[in-house]
Amino acid sequence: MFDKEVRLIGKHAQYMSLLASNFGEINAKLFNRNIDVYVQAPIVGFLYQKKSEKDVKNKDSKIPDAHILKDQMINAKDNLVFNMQLILLLDKDYEPDEEKRIDKAFRHFGKDEKDFEFFESYVLGGIEILYQKLIENAAKSDDFIDKLSSFTDEINSRYYSEIDKDVLLNSLN
Repeated sequence: MFDKEVRLIGKHAQYMSLLASNFGEINAKLFNRNIDVYVQAPIVGFLYQKKSEKDVKNKDSKIPDAHILKDQMINAKDNLVFNMQLILLLDKDYEPDEEKRIDKAFRHFGKDEKDFEFFESYVLGGIEILYQKLIENAAKSDDFIDKLSSFTDEINSRYYSEIDKDVLLNSLN
């Protein structure tokens, strides 16, 4: 698992390519490579509870495929395995029984193709969220910066608002 080339087609390929491309008039990127999008996307998809199915490419489509090379997948394998195990452990809708979730994440990891398809649905959903939050309807460099700032603020308020900073700082000392 995670030891072969990945090829996305359709809208997910387009979104991934845009996320890993220069934006605006300046030479800046949100993600350096497609693999960087692929590693982050399942976490974003899970946080937003967004899953998606593979887009079927039309024969008339001019949208190029997005590839992630085998070597890049192998180099990112530890992160991808961790992300998949984390999602398998946390998603109670996919597997309500805690012991079975632990089995899927560790004892039987990679043995059921449905688990990988489930994980990939979060990858695709995360790509859609990243595109919507960071790229969609942005035309100028300032738009991209505003969208990135808004997205990080949203993540911060959504997931870190309940953390007492004093308690956190005291626990580090």
